Amino acid sequence: MKRKHYFYNREFSGFYGKILSIFLILALIIYLLPIVWMYISSARTNADFINAPLKIPSHLYFGNYVKAFKMAKIGYHFIISSIITTVSVFIIIAFSSLAAFSFSRLQYKGRDLLYSLFFLGLILPTQSFLVGMFVMFRVTHILNTLFSVILPISAIGLPIAILLIKAFFDSLPSSLEESALIEGANVIQIFWYISLPIANAIIATVIVFNTINAWNEFMLPFVMIQTERLKPLTTSLYVFSTKHSAKLTLKLAALTIIATPMFIVYFVFQNQIQKGITAGAIKD
Repeated sequence: MKRKHYFYNREFSGFYGKILSIFLILALIIYLLPIVWMYISSARTNADFINAPLKIPSHLYFGNYVKAFKMAKIGYHFIISSIITTVSVFIIIAFSSLAAFSFSRLQYKGRDLLYSLFFLGLILPTQSFLVGMFVMFRVTHILNTLFSVILPISAIGLPIAILLIKAFFDSLPSSLEESALIEGANVIQIFWYISLPIANAIIATVIVFNTINAWNEFMLPFVMIQTERLKPLTTSLYVFSTKHSAKLTLKLAALTIIATPMFIVYFVFQNQIQKGITAGAIKD
């Protein structure tokens, strides 16, 4: 007698599908409400916001963006954040792609142990090595330089990047590489001309994820950089917690200016991210 699979029953899946849809819609609303509130509140006068912070304003005031841009010197610190993000992501992609190819395709002594050590970066929180890193950077005179932020961000981003790219390389058939070896190609040529171009989807995913993480990083630049001219956007906003702490709408306007580029990046590349995440899921 054929066993009945209730999971595939149309009524069963339809009922629970509706429940799941309602739950996801509620979760999305809860997630979006603070963001929408930030955008609306950033375009209000400070007096109007203090009197009724949850009220929908009758008119919008966009002067907060101009004032916040000038007070926090957002244009200058935007360049600093761009440099930190660009260099960090470049280092992550360069080293993670090479390491992932090595762990996936090459055979050498200690490979599995070295691969396992990278996962310590996924287990250990940043706070656990922050003090030691601060002392090391101070002794080596790296403290209060952009590299005191770029190097930790790159190191933190490497483990997950290696994991994702290696999973993709593992899913690739070895026939192309074997054919290239027969034709006389070396390992570097195989990596550069065959494996890396095929991995463009997962590489794009890693770039987007690490761009967002590097751009939004606060704790590392806050601890490692005390020089005002080298602070990125996230820590430059500290001026609104000291000199202009009462001007809440200016702080919200500055946060809106900083957050918007990453929202745009994610929404523009969301299809590429989905393709990259599922790229290594099926073994050909």
